[in-house]
Amino acid sequence: MEKSRLLYPDVLRIAAIIGVVLIHVTAPTIGILHVIGEVRFWWTANFINSAVRWSVPIFVMISGMMLLHPDRTETAKPFYRKRLGRVLPLFLIWSFIYYLWGIRDELNLFEWESFLRGLIGNRIHYHLWFVYMLIVLYLMTPLLRVVVKHASETMVMYACAACFAAPNIASIAGMAGWELGIQVPYITGYIGYFLLGYYLSVASVAARRRRLLYVGGCGAYLIIVLGNYWMTSKFSHVENYFSNYTSFPVLITAAALFVWCKQIRFHFISAGSARLLYFISSSVFSLYLSHLIFFEFLYQIRPWDIVHGNPWLYVGVVTIIVLLLSFLLYLVWRGGGYALWKVMQFSSRMPKVKELLAHIKEIYDYREMFRNMVLKDLRARYKGSVLGFFWTFLNPLLMLGIYSFIFSSIMKSDIPNFPMFILVALLPWNYFSQAITQGARSIINNAELLKKVYFPREILPLAVIGSNLINYLFTLAILIPALWLSGVQLTTALIAFPIVLLIQSLLIAPIVMLASLGTAYLRDLEHILQVGIMIFFYLTPVLFPVSFIPEPFRWIFDYNPMTPIIDAYRDLFLYGQWPDFGGLLPMLLVLVVLNTAMAAVFSLLQRNVVEEV
Repeated sequence: MEKSRLLYPDVLRIAAIIGVVLIHVTAPTIGILHVIGEVRFWWTANFINSAVRWSVPIFVMISGMMLLHPDRTETAKPFYRKRLGRVLPLFLIWSFIYYLWGIRDELNLFEWESFLRGLIGNRIHYHLWFVYMLIVLYLMTPLLRVVVKHASETMVMYACAACFAAPNIASIAGMAGWELGIQVPYITGYIGYFLLGYYLSVASVAARRRRLLYVGGCGAYLIIVLGNYWMTSKFSHVENYFSNYTSFPVLITAAALFVWCKQIRFHFISAGSARLLYFISSSVFSLYLSHLIFFEFLYQIRPWDIVHGNPWLYVGVVTIIVLLLSFLLYLVWRGGGYALWKVMQFSSRMPKVKELLAHIKEIYDYREMFRNMVLKDLRARYKGSVLGFFWTFLNPLLMLGIYSFIFSSIMKSDIPNFPMFILVALLPWNYFSQAITQGARSIINNAELLKKVYFPREILPLAVIGSNLINYLFTLAILIPALWLSGVQLTTALIAFPIVLLIQSLLIAPIVMLASLGTAYLRDLEHILQVGIMIFFYLTPVLFPVSFIPEPFRWIFDYNPMTPIIDAYRDLFLYGQWPDFGGLLPMLLVLVVLNTAMAAVFSLLQRNVVEEV
């Protein structure tokens, strides 16, 4: 980020998106003055809402400042390709999302004709009007560039005044019940903001005029506050002029804020903070498009009382939550796009089928090294301890004793044979979690070996999986006698145990392979995985059956790939029945394909791993 970059547009963008969310959070309260239990709550919402009416105008002014600047020399064709190429795809995607959101309870009513009519007629969602307005401004930008290039600052100011006068006269006439002979399109006022943003960015405003503008901005804010009350209490059926984005009071507050931020310039912000500001500012358009989905979703699952509740209690909380969720979605969206771009780059360098088969054969040729690495990992597991390898058996015995004592004496459970219910699931979970956390360090722990001799790098994470698999099999020597002593009958269904174990191992393998490479390039991934595994533990039915989960949250467990595996182990060992192969076999096929793809990805990414460790 260059130090010469203007910072105040980024500050204004971030402030504007916060303002837009505040408008949407408080707007439902403004129109229901007559049913508010506490009028002071209405006034609170009115003060907040009126204070941020400049948000949308500021967005348009910043666009005008950037796009109409004389340094912009691109012609119409590359301008349209660049600007509309960014806006239109996002607009179509979010229009489709909002259309599905609108018919979410009756998805069988989806019709392409209805969607297209709504798209053309701006009937998908009220929130998308801004994008229609923005597209029109982009279409007019090349013409407006010619106008401002050949016009003086005074002429640009006159053009702004004319653009604002037209919609304001139309609105005031409509309030008075008069009908104008010529209909004024609403876009006129936004063209005025577009030109005003350019004018204020290049014009030098004298100190005396700035002070007058600041005083006028404060006075305009009070006019909006009192005007909202007057319009709502006297003319609730008429469109509120004072809250209109193109009204004179909103115009004055937006201009005052723009000039004030321009005057500050924010040069005191450090270079690192400036980069962060730019990054957040670049997300604003995505936040604008997505935030109402989260707003409506939150209100649907837990409505806050906008009629009798205190806005100070919910406005700030809801605004922060909505902004954080929207920004998180932006990060996921941007990260997914970057990953897709990288995958497309990698695809051209992916090993061919013959190369992949030859590499798999090479791994097999190093099977003796794999065996030695597995034995080394097993020996190192309890190296230096007195009991050594016996801890493999003592750990499940101690867990069994603790669970038996707690759930039979202290926390009695209604689930029959609850200690065994937990132990049957906990042992394969330990195999899963330990293989991933230990496998993530498999490459960096063997950095010296990697630098001395050549061997297939896959050997290292696969050896960790192999040692944890053997350790899990040894724990069965405690599990099976414990089941027999608990009165659990073991049946011929245990024949299916190798199939379930194979599916679990195929699930672990690509995670460990990717984690081992990722940790070599980004050491923080090791700690992220530990936190992720802890969260994942409580999203897996180890300590409880899925039937205990409330219905609205059960889908999380349904999409958890460890859920059918844990259920399968319980079916085999605890209930003496065959697992649900209807779900396991398709999972097996998917995992085979996933492991094949991961073998190709690992073969490509491991080429530079020696330099990273």
